Amino acid sequence: MDDGLRENGVVGISRGIHLIAMRPAILVLVLLTASLGCASTGAPGREREAPTSSGHGYALLHGILGQERQVSKLLVIKEERQALETVIDAIAETCGTAYERLEELAEASPRLDLSDDGLPVEEVRTRQAIAATRRDQLLAASGREFERQLLWAQNEALTYASHLADTLARSEPDPARLAFVRALWKDLTRHQQDVQALLRRPGRSGG
Repeated sequence: MDDGLRENGVVGISRGIHLIAMRPAILVLVLLTASLGCASTGAPGREREAPTSSGHGYALLHGILGQERQVSKLLVIKEERQALETVIDAIAETCGTAYERLEELAEASPRLDLSDDGLPVEEVRTRQAIAATRRDQLLAASGREFERQLLWAQNEALTYASHLADTLARSEPDPARLAFVRALWKDLTRHQQDVQALLRRPGRSGG
C-alpha cells in the first residue's frame, strides 16, 4: 500500500474526528442551558416564548456531516469485511445527502452561518489533539482491531450527531429545518443500531 495514499486517506478523515470529542450529553446540556438562560429573562407571570435553535448547533452539525460523508474513504486503504463496508458506505451516503441539504437550508436563511460553531479556541485545540491521536491509532491498526476502532469511532460520532439533531428539533420553529433534523435523527439512529450490531458480532482475528 502506498504510504501517501494511506496517510492522506486517514488524515483527511481525521481532520474532523475532533468534532465527536464532546460527549452528546455535554452538548445537549450546553444548548439547553443557553436556551433556558434566554427564556428566564422574561417578566414573572408572563408567558415565555419558546427558545429557537442555535445557529452554532447547525454549524456543529454541518461540520460532523462534512467529515462523516468521507468516512468510506478509509476502506480504500484497508481491506475489510463486506458487512463493515456496507454499514460505512450507508453512513457516508446519508451524511453526504444531509450535508448538501443543510447547505441548501442555510442559503435560504442568510442568518444561519454554518462556518461559526462558537467553540472557544481551547476546545478547538483539544479536539485537534484528539484527532491526531486517533489518526495514529487507525494508521497503526489492522484487521479486527482496525474494524473495532472504526466502529467505536462511528458509534461516538452517530451518538453525538443524532443527539444534536434531536436537540435542534426540539426548539426549531422553521418547518423545513424541523423536517430535516427529524428525518436526520431517524437515519442516524438507524445507522447507529447497525454499527452496534457489528460491534456485538464475533469478528475475524488477525491482521
